Amino acid sequence: SYQLYRDVIEWSKKNPRTNYLVIVPDQFTMQTQKDIVDMHDKHGIMNIDVLSFGRLSYRIFEEVGGNDKPILDDTGKSLILRKVASTLETELPAIGSNLKKIGYIHEVKSAISEFMQYSIGSKELEQMIECAKQRGSLQYKLKDLKVLYDGFTEHIKEKFITTEESLTLLKNVLHKSEIIKNSVVVFDGFTGFTPIQNALIQE
Repeated sequence: SYQLYRDVIEWSKKNPRTNYLVIVPDQFTMQTQKDIVDMHDKHGIMNIDVLSFGRLSYRIFEEVGGNDKPILDDTGKSLILRKVASTLETELPAIGSNLKKIGYIHEVKSAISEFMQYSIGSKELEQMIECAKQRGSLQYKLKDLKVLYDGFTEHIKEKFITTEESLTLLKNVLHKSEIIKNSVVVFDGFTGFTPIQNALIQE
């Protein structure tokens, strides 16, 4: 990371008309910005931007369009899930009684986010439920998760998109972006990428 930031700083000084986009995980954006500013001899980063995938999508949609729906963050997902769960409580025999426990909705939200990141939809969940037939409680929990997942996607349809979906939309409009065409893009701080992120990087 240290060498990468040093290189980006040197490149940015030699090519002041080129933009440098440093893409890092959400939780590292502020720290990375601070590190680069501290390392820069002028303590300023005019043509270096530190962004997460989410911030990058906002930037590109602002430039070229491609998304007219609000993007749901984690808090929004949890609130909608709580609402959906309260209307479907009778259809959730395995996990319904736990949904009022502190942190449980957060765990369900995390599972649904994982499904979206790895392109697991209703059909794939059905296959997982089928495979889990001999696994007792796992099958019932997966069935309940599918009910919540379907309820969640139905509720946000036409109103919102999730962060995960925004990356798919971003991939489809990326070729129109002058920001990307005229920038050097580097990635740092990731231990791996989801299939959606890989498809975006490839684009």
